[in-house]
Amino acid sequence: MPDHPALHDLDRLEQELDAGRAPLPPSSLYSYAAFRAGCPVVAFTPSTGPNVPALADLAKQQEVPWAGRDGKTGETLVKSALAPLFARRALHVRSWSAMNILGGGDGRTLAEPAAAVSKTTTKALTVQSIVGYPVEGPVRIDYVEDLGDWKTAWDNITFDGFLGTRMTMQFTWQGCDSALAAPLVLDLARLMARAHEVGESGPLAPLGFFFKEPIGASSHALDEQWATLARWCARLAPAS
Repeated sequence: MPDHPALHDLDRLEQELDAGRAPLPPSSLYSYAAFRAGCPVVAFTPSTGPNVPALADLAKQQEVPWAGRDGKTGETLVKSALAPLFARRALHVRSWSAMNILGGGDGRTLAEPAAAVSKTTTKALTVQSIVGYPVEGPVRIDYVEDLGDWKTAWDNITFDGFLGTRMTMQFTWQGCDSALAAPLVLDLARLMARAHEVGESGPLAPLGFFFKEPIGASSHALDEQWATLARWCARLAPAS
């Protein structure tokens, strides 16, 4: 989304909205409407959504929580579990290339180059954030209508072991997109409702476990994200 002064100032944004000149994409207009209605928002796609400074201020003003973004359901889920293995065993990752093919509505949307950029960007964040250095390797997503709701990811990882010994790992992930996403959406709706009930507001970092780009959180490693989520859930659990 192109930058605009109104994105950083809520009063200015609302002036632009009143004048019919709002610089917000549809996902962010939706988030604005939800926050104004006092409703929490979960950004399950890589769209901008509530991740705008002026909207973050509105959420704080309205005392509503939000979380995002881009649900972590398949290949990136595996990456977030595997990358800590390389980091903690001091196995230097030289490259991590990923090829994704999928059908369905998600695949059809990602056939548009502009939409694919945000997706490949969030998918590429995970490995480099965990290992702590730039990692070479393209992330590619192609639409194959025949696959329907199924997606396949093939990853090729090259890394150095002891005394610089070069090694390779490959994995293939095949999954049903809706069946992978649906339980996450249900959990997020329940957790967000509970957070709202107890007065949490702003970006909920503990929900980073569910996302490729965990807004408000610093860790992309799945085990660390799970531990953070478990502690947060225990704190919000109703008293017995």
